Amino acid sequence: MNLIEQTRQQADALFNQLGLPSKRDEHWKYTDVSAWADALQAEPTSSNIKAENLGIADLDVYRLVFINGVFDGTSSNLPHDIDILPMSEFLSTHEGQALEAYARLFDVQADAPLMNGFEAYNAAHATDGAAVCLAANSKLDKPLYILHINNQNNIVRHGFILGEHAEAEIIEHFIGTDAQRGLSNMASHIILQDGAQLQHYRLQQESSKQAHIARVDVKQHQHSTYTLHAVELGGALSRVDVLVNLAEQGASCALHGLFVLSGRQHVDHHTRVDHTAPHCTSNETYRTVLDGRSHAVFNGKIMVHKDAIKTDSSMSNGNILLSKHAEIDTKPELEIYNDDVLCAHGATVGQLDDKQLFYMRSRGISQEAAQELLTFAFADEVLAAMNNDVVRRYVEQAAFAKLPHNEDIEGMLTT
Repeated sequence: MNLIEQTRQQADALFNQLGLPSKRDEHWKYTDVSAWADALQAEPTSSNIKAENLGIADLDVYRLVFINGVFDGTSSNLPHDIDILPMSEFLSTHEGQALEAYARLFDVQADAPLMNGFEAYNAAHATDGAAVCLAANSKLDKPLYILHINNQNNIVRHGFILGEHAEAEIIEHFIGTDAQRGLSNMASHIILQDGAQLQHYRLQQESSKQAHIARVDVKQHQHSTYTLHAVELGGALSRVDVLVNLAEQGASCALHGLFVLSGRQHVDHHTRVDHTAPHCTSNETYRTVLDGRSHAVFNGKIMVHKDAIKTDSSMSNGNILLSKHAEIDTKPELEIYNDDVLCAHGATVGQLDDKQLFYMRSRGISQEAAQELLTFAFADEVLAAMNNDVVRRYVEQAAFAKLPHNEDIEGMLTT
C-alpha cells in the first residue's frame, strides 16, 4: 500500500468520524446542506456532454477539462515540458519524492481549521483532478485554464505545487450545461515554495440545481505570493472555505471575492488567514450584490499568532441589498496574539447611496440607469484587481447579465 492509499484510508476514517456538517455546527449555522446528503455518495452516471465551444472564449491558455469529475483528454491542451497532468495519470506515472510531496495534499487532520466531512470525503474518494508541479525558477508561459463542466455529482481534488520562484496563473471555471440536480465536491490544495507566485481565479457558474461545496487550502513559504479572485454567480447553493497559512516570513496573500446573487441562491464563504510567521501581509476584499430572496454568508477570520511580529493585515466586506427580501450574514474577525501588528477589518450592509443617486438623477440619468451604474461600480472595485483582461470582461458581462438593467447603458458597461 503506497502513501496515497494510506492517506485516503485515513481520510475515509475521518469522514466516518465527522459525518456531514449541520446547522448545529457554528461554522455552518447559516448553511443547511441536509438536502444534499444523499448526493454525496451517489454514483455519477454516463454523460454525453461535449466541451467544444464551452467556457471563456478568446483565452490563450493551456486547457484542462473535467466533465462531471472525469478528465476529458480530447478537449484538453497541456504543455509537454511542464509537469501538468490529470491526477489519475500522475499517480500511475510518478513515484519517490514526487509522489510523497503530492501525497501531502491528501492528508487531512480532524483538528485542521474548518475541517468537515465534505473535505474528508473528498480526500478519500476524489476520482480525478489536476496535478500541477512546477520546478524551481520555472514560469508557466500561458495561464492554465481548468474547466469543470458539471450537471450531476462529481468529486475533484487538485494539487498545485510551485517550486522556488516558480510563477503561474491558474483559472478554475465551474459551469453547468443544464438544470439537473447534482453536487460538486471540490478541493484545491496549494503549496508555494520560497518566492513562488500564483494568480488563482475561481469562477463558479454552475446551474440552478447544482450545489457546490469546496475548499481552497494554501501553504506559503517565505516571500511567496498568492492572489485569489473568487467569483460566485451560479448554483443553488455554494459553500467555499478558503484557508491560507502564511507559514514563513515575508509571505503575502490577497483574497478578492465577488458574489452577484438573485432568486433563492445561497452562497457562503468562510476565509481564514493564519499569520504564523513575522513580516507577512494579507489583504481581503469581498463585495456582494443581492437581489430577490438570495442569501449570502461571509465569515472572514485573520489569526495573528504570537511570533508573527510586523503583521500587516486588512479585511473589508461590503454588501448591497437590491431587494427587501435579500439577506446577508457577515462576520469579519480578528484574533491577535501579538502587539506589534497593523490590522484592520470592517463590514458594511445597505442599499445604494441616496446622495449619489440624487447627484446622478440631477444630471439627467434615469433612476434605473443610476442604480445600475452605482451597482456595477460597487462590484467592479473587486474586479479591478484582475490582471487578466479577458477574464475580467467575461465576469463583468456575466455579472451584468444577472442584474435588472437598463438597455440604454448596456454598451457603457460592457466595453
